Order: sequence, then C-alpha cells, then structure tokens
Amino acid sequence: MKTDINLASGILVESVSKSKTLKILRITGISSIIFITVISILLFVLINQISPDKVKKQEDKILFSIKSLHERQAKIAIVNSKIADISKILDERTNYDSEMNTFLEKIPNDVSINSLEIDKAKVTITVSSNSLSSIDKILNSFFEMIAKKQIIKSITIQSLSSDQRSSTYSLSLKVNKL
Repeated sequence: MKTDINLASGILVESVSKSKTLKILRITGISSIIFITVISILLFVLINQISPDKVKKQEDKILFSIKSLHERQAKIAIVNSKIADISKILDERTNYDSEMNTFLEKIPNDVSINSLEIDKAKVTITVSSNSLSSIDKILNSFFEMIAKKQIIKSITIQSLSSDQRSSTYSLSLKVNKL
C-alpha cells in the first residue's frame, strides 16, 4: 500500500478551515448588525416615549394644576379667616334682641311705645298711655329690674307730660345699663 496517498489535500483542509472561519465571521457580523438594529429601534422608541418636549409639557401641566390648587387654597384660607372674624364679632356683639324683649315684656298692653333706642351703655324709651297707673307699672317694673340688677343700673326721667285734649300721658326715660 501506498503511504504517501493523501485523500485530502492540504489546500482543501486549509479552505475548509477558512470556510468555517468565514462562516463564523459572517454569522457574527450578521448577528451584530441585527443586535445593533434592534438596540437602535428600542432606543428610538424609548427616546420618543421620554422626549424632552413631552416631559416639559407634563411638567407644565403639573405646575399649572399645583398653581390652581394654591389659588384655591388661598381663597379657602381667606374665606375661613373671614368666617372666623365674623364669628368673633357675633360672639362679642351685644344681643340687643334679648334686651329689647326684656324691656317690652315690662310694658303693659295699654301703653304705646313712641320710641325705643338701645346702645351699649343706655336705653332711651318714650311711651304714652291714657292711664297714669300703666305708666306707674312701667316705672315699678324698671325699679324691680334695678333691685334685681337685671340690665338696668339707673333710671333718669327725662320728661313726664300730659295732653289735656287727647287725655294721654307721655313719659320719656333714660336708662343706664349695667
């Protein structure tokens, strides 16, 4: 037998190894191109999703909503302050209705009230009646209020007059409050 017979020549062995290397390089090149293409597309989509213009628009929208909330909060604070001030004034204010009712309860039915003025320190009242006894009842009830220390501190009779033609008596009082 022949020992020098080589079925595969050296050129063929070299071309097979070069062919394998070229296949590996081609596969690596194509894979790199595909990988870079996919990464580029993903980066493009990601950049479009988080674009600076879009972020700026979202920021402006959020800042506008915060600004409107601050304006509402300021308006609510102003309204609450006004309500608190009004409540304070109402609490400190003298209840003239109850004082007026207290005076009106002491006046008999046959007496008419010509004027009634109430302020912080005094009450001025002018009444008229056909009967002196009714005027006496008013004075006595006011004197009882002084004795009980109920609203009245002192009474000053401003005038007491009578009208002969209409047969009426008129009484004007200045009442100092406690």
